[in-house]
Amino acid sequence: MVRKFSLLAVAAVLGSSLAAQTSVPNVIFRAKCDTGLPRFEDWYRETRLGGGEPYVAVEGRKQHLMNNYPKLKLQMSVADVEKLLGKPDFATGTPVPRLADAPEPADTRCNVQTAYILRKNGENMTDTEDIAIYLSFARNGKLFWAAPQNVPNLKPVGSPTDTTPVLTQQDGPTWKEYVFAADGFAITLPANPHPHPDATLPDVTVYTVSLPPNANLSLRVSHQDRDCASTLAQLKEGGLQGKANIDPASVKDVAVAGHQGVEYQYKVSPNFTSSDRFYCVNGKFYIFSIRWLGNEEQPSTATRVVGSFRPLNNESSR
Repeated sequence: MVRKFSLLAVAAVLGSSLAAQTSVPNVIFRAKCDTGLPRFEDWYRETRLGGGEPYVAVEGRKQHLMNNYPKLKLQMSVADVEKLLGKPDFATGTPVPRLADAPEPADTRCNVQTAYILRKNGENMTDTEDIAIYLSFARNGKLFWAAPQNVPNLKPVGSPTDTTPVLTQQDGPTWKEYVFAADGFAITLPANPHPHPDATLPDVTVYTVSLPPNANLSLRVSHQDRDCASTLAQLKEGGLQGKANIDPASVKDVAVAGHQGVEYQYKVSPNFTSSDRFYCVNGKFYIFSIRWLGNEEQPSTATRVVGSFRPLNNESSR
């Protein structure tokens, strides 16, 4: 999941964040998303993991998953996948994040990730040692990414960045600087980001690209005037408190052309890492949301894009 306004996440991600979402007071809102499927907490209580005993799927379920996984096809619905694989152990929905003072989104559908656990040794939901199959469904309910974890006989299906056509549309492989005077910035990208109004936040313009090898990046520009110092302080405070799955150790101050900002990272599923970076330029907020596959550092392509960002109006921020 890409995260709308990604204040990612999150990421989600847009994305999109298999953990319960909370909110950073006065700044970020991330409601829980009801998928109609069991939550991790529900599944965990039914296992003996709390007593220190590993969970191991019964042999019949394991063989059913192994035999039927190769039959998965992209764009299958959640219901179609359940007919093929059975009911998942648990699921998490990634809702549309928004600023606390932004209007309620009209479209409340969520990205959904389902989990089929073959073996788990502890209570860490995103343990990279787990043996599992994770499936990601876009907000339209269609499968776009199937990711076996520590199951060498099964191969991934789809792509973590193919959630919508705008994420995969490419104008060519040549990196170049794009200037967006209306939103007051320039940036270097490998493809046209096709700016468009956010479907649920009318005062926000979205710029989105896929980045090799396995990341996507969205830049959201809020046209609502805000006090830079107080809003950034609230964002930083919420991150340091570990709100919304944010890693407090990742919170750091950033700046561009004399304008202050803040950045942090968070995990929203075992397969993806996400980061948000906020710049405030004369009351206007620029929000980078990046989501990439794996637990490694942010891809160099994403670092290159963020590093190329430059405000066109280089006045002192408020």
